[in-house]
Amino acid sequence: MSVPKSKRKRSRFEVFHNMQRLQKELVKYLMLDFGVTRCTNLGEAQFLDLKFERIINLCADIVGDIHRANDLFVTNLLEYEQRRLYQDKAIANCDVLKQELQSIVDIMPGLNINKYKTSIKMIDKEIVLIKSWRKSDIRLKKKV
Repeated sequence: MSVPKSKRKRSRFEVFHNMQRLQKELVKYLMLDFGVTRCTNLGEAQFLDLKFERIINLCADIVGDIHRANDLFVTNLLEYEQRRLYQDKAIANCDVLKQELQSIVDIMPGLNINKYKTSIKMIDKEIVLIKSWRKSDIRLKKKV
């Protein structure tokens, strides 16, 4: 038995919502210096500032790629390929984001590793969600 269209709940696009949660969590951690208990010198502080800016930019790039991919209404093969390219860019940026976080962990002493692990799990979930979305788009290619 199906639910009438007027009574259906609005579907949540989990790729967007997970990325929004991830971005919010990372910004919150960045504002708290990502759990760093102390910066012993100016070099460490500058390093953190550069990394934090890079992380914020990567999050914005991922969100932008997801929005651009979702905004494309696939009616031909070129649009399908553009959509897939944006999805691939989002996945690649997620991997780069993980590498940036790893570089902070490798270099900074006194880092709260638990905050890092939570963020990595959320990034991995985002990658899985984007790949699932990309896989579901294969049916669009068959229709075009």
